[in-house]
Amino acid sequence: MSSKLTLYIDDDVIHHVKAYAKEQKLSVSKVVNNFLTLLKQNKPDNGNKGAPLTDSLQGVLKDDSLSKEDYHKHLEEKYL
Repeated sequence: MSSKLTLYIDDDVIHHVKAYAKEQKLSVSKVVNNFLTLLKQNKPDNGNKGAPLTDSLQGVLKDDSLSKEDYHKHLEEKYL
């Protein structure tokens, strides 16, 4: 069952969502519904603590021997 919902959204966000919906050949309602469904699926009580992308990156760096100094050295080599 679907129900009508009134939302107040910034104009620039509306413009972006309309363009995205048109590009994807979807209605704005469907885009919002899909987004809210993702939020529902990723709520904290089902074990997820963040967004799906960040959750998928968890544990990527298995080498815990890296230190803050290693990171600083990497940045120095990269940018200096």
